[in-house]
Amino acid sequence: MTALKRLAALLLAALMCMGLSGCDFLPSEEFNDYDVSGYIQALLDSSYHDDHRAFMAISQALEDSAKANNITTVENAAINFCNAYSLNPDEEQMERLEGVMATALMGARYQVKDEVKVETGYTVEVTVSPITTFAGLTGEFTSIRSQAQEEVNRTSMENLQEGEGQEDGGEDGDEWNGEEGEEPAPTPVPTPAPQMKTAAELYLDRVLDLCEQKAAALEFGGEDTVIVLDIRLTDKGELQLDLNQIDEIDRAVLAFTVNSPILS
Repeated sequence: MTALKRLAALLLAALMCMGLSGCDFLPSEEFNDYDVSGYIQALLDSSYHDDHRAFMAISQALEDSAKANNITTVENAAINFCNAYSLNPDEEQMERLEGVMATALMGARYQVKDEVKVETGYTVEVTVSPITTFAGLTGEFTSIRSQAQEEVNRTSMENLQEGEGQEDGGEDGDEWNGEEGEEPAPTPVPTPAPQMKTAAELYLDRVLDLCEQKAAALEFGGEDTVIVLDIRLTDKGELQLDLNQIDEIDRAVLAFTVNSPILS
């Protein structure tokens, strides 16, 4: 997944080597200065805040390619959340969860410092204030799971009792007591009862309800996380960014605690 993450970031190499186009590059030669921090800032703004203006201007990317930064980041955040809490949502629930993650990422706080030129290329320091809203929720989720199971059990019992009552009433309804010659009123066709959700489905719906509430009031906690990006300059004049480092920023922005499975 990481290798496919934010494919638009691969434009970095092409973007940064434009100034060296047509030139032979040797590692010992002095190389041009690039606005590496500006690119990283634009990439993060595109990925988290869904603001693609700077990224499109710097990378000359089309709008669809720029939007892919945010879409992929949101999808990965939802997957990381499911992995942290051993959740298995259906397609509709996953869309809701992605909406929660998109809302949360809009509030992401980070600071990109100026790039520092080093012998191998550049380093860029990114400071992240972790969003802890969705960390440590195992206790709440366990309670929600128990409540969902109890509700399903109670509804099943009520439906069973209601069905038995309808069967008992049907025996007395076979006799027609109307006047002679009158047609009996047609027996109404019962409306099928809506399909009852399973405890697992109801549990996930309630988890998403809680997460949507929490996303409206984000919490930040713990110490800021400092991540130093190592951007290498190749002998062809290309600057290469390891996307695993961007993934590290993602995991710092939205802090999830990996918990024991609570849903079988």
